[in-house]
Amino acid sequence: MEITMLPATFGFVGNLVIFLVILNALVFVHELGHFLAARLFKVHVEEFAIGFPPRLVGFVRNKDNRWRVFFGNNAPKSEELGGPRTLYSINALPIGGFVRPRGEDDPTATDGLASASKTARIVILAAGSTFNLVFAFLVFVLAFRVNSTAVAVATVVADTPAARAGLQVGDFIVKAGETQVNYTSDLQEHVRAHLGEPILFTIIRDGQELQLTITPRTLSETPEGQGPLGIALNRELPIGPGYSWPEAIGRAGAEIYYQFRQVVMLPARLIQGQIPAEVARPVGPVGIFQVTEAVVGISQELNTWFPLVQFIGLISVALGLTNLLPLPALDGGRIIFVLIEAIRGKRVDPAREGLVHLIGMVMLLTFMVIITYQDIVNPILPR
Repeated sequence: MEITMLPATFGFVGNLVIFLVILNALVFVHELGHFLAARLFKVHVEEFAIGFPPRLVGFVRNKDNRWRVFFGNNAPKSEELGGPRTLYSINALPIGGFVRPRGEDDPTATDGLASASKTARIVILAAGSTFNLVFAFLVFVLAFRVNSTAVAVATVVADTPAARAGLQVGDFIVKAGETQVNYTSDLQEHVRAHLGEPILFTIIRDGQELQLTITPRTLSETPEGQGPLGIALNRELPIGPGYSWPEAIGRAGAEIYYQFRQVVMLPARLIQGQIPAEVARPVGPVGIFQVTEAVVGISQELNTWFPLVQFIGLISVALGLTNLLPLPALDGGRIIFVLIEAIRGKRVDPAREGLVHLIGMVMLLTFMVIITYQDIVNPILPR
């Protein structure tokens, strides 16, 4: 099963629309996790918003349980509605969204977040990231059901083991010995473990399966700036009809694990020099838009939606894992305070915790401004 027939070009406006749809869809999934978990634990949600203020239009149920529409800040009062109700709003700035639970930092608020049990607070705080990871898994299942993938050869350096064995640019490497090559790291790890030994590679060239034997060079034989084989790789690309449902589910699980491992191993790989610091730099919305443009271009070039669908999954994983980082103002930072409370046996003073999160938010916003400036003056993908 393949999905093809993409438009020849989307253009800047089309790419911007795609970017905003992806960003807001993933934020919606994240906030929906918080919202449903809050409802599960009877924590009142005052507002569920798409985008950031100013508010354009809102919806709320009245005392007859019928939907009522309002505009701007003209939200009806609780007494008009027969009690506290959740406002559902669409705001003017289409760059995210939020869920505002009652009493987020006030443990005296009835039916509020801060007054809920420790278990409830942890589940509610973690639910957003959990939903992003589950959503990413489902997206990956769809992607791999649509297309099977393999690691592609981007460059073959002349007079190297790969060139002498007949490996060509555009070949897909599907196996190295008995190791299935789903990611570049699979190939790299297998080759590093068999330096100086002949390896039987299974490749696909022009739809035909071939086998080549290549002996990777030892470290002492490898010229500076080259690898043991003398090739550069593209990360997995679609090669044909998709996997079966069980195989697609397995590949989706492997993809989630791969992304999680990349994040966990990033500091060590930076220290070891395996990844240049400029490659691992953080990116903001501008940088993500730049990558979106590139991915849309790749999808158009290959005439398949696979790269774009896979990109959505990757961003969802990144959003989920980033929000679990133990930093003030993020969900992970709030979870840390709940865990400290569990260990100490008493709550951290809400005013102090609120101040920590406020300072953290200011620092995150400042950091985001710096990242955005960097993305503009030094694009992540040079033009």
